[in-house]
Amino acid sequence: MPKIEPADEIVPRILKRYSESPRGWRIMSTPVGDMLVVGRDSAFQLKLIPLNPREYTGAGTELPESNDVTDSIRTSPEFGFRNLAQTDIEALVESMSKPELVQQQLQDILRRDPLLPAEIEKGGINHLLTGPVLTRPNLQGLGPDILKLRSSLERSANRVFRKKYPMRAGMYF
Repeated sequence: MPKIEPADEIVPRILKRYSESPRGWRIMSTPVGDMLVVGRDSAFQLKLIPLNPREYTGAGTELPESNDVTDSIRTSPEFGFRNLAQTDIEALVESMSKPELVQQQLQDILRRDPLLPAEIEKGGINHLLTGPVLTRPNLQGLGPDILKLRSSLERSANRVFRKKYPMRAGMYF
C-alpha cells in the first residue's frame, strides 16, 4: 500500500512538479472530493474535504506505478491554465450559435502552452481558461486498486479533518 499523506503535504508537491513542467497533466475529479492527478511521469490519488470554496483538507498518495487507469487518463485533453485575450472571449461568444466553431476555438486555446502558477501570481492576466478537468460521478468502474485506495484515503481524510477541525468535524462525522 502506498504511503498516505495529509493533503497539506502532498498538494504542494504536486503543484511544485506542475510548476516545473506544466505540460502533460490531466485531472479527474468526482463531486465527492475524489481526485486523480496524472502527470507525465507521476500520478496521485486524493480525497479532499472542502472547508470553504477556496480551502480543503484531506489525504492523498502518489501512485507507485503506471496502470490502465492512469494510462487511459493520459489520453485525455491536457489540463492547464491558459491566458485568454479579449479577442478570444469575443470569438467564443460570437461562435456560440455555431457549435462547430466553438469546438475549433476551444481546441486552438487548449493547444497553447499552459501558464506557470508563478506567471499567474505576478498579475496582469485578466482572463484564464482553466482545465479541462474530467468529471465522473464516482470512481466505480476504474478498478479494484483505485477503489481500495479510495477507502483508505477516505478514512485518512476523515482522521485529518477530525484532528485539525474537531468542533467542525463533530457536525459532520
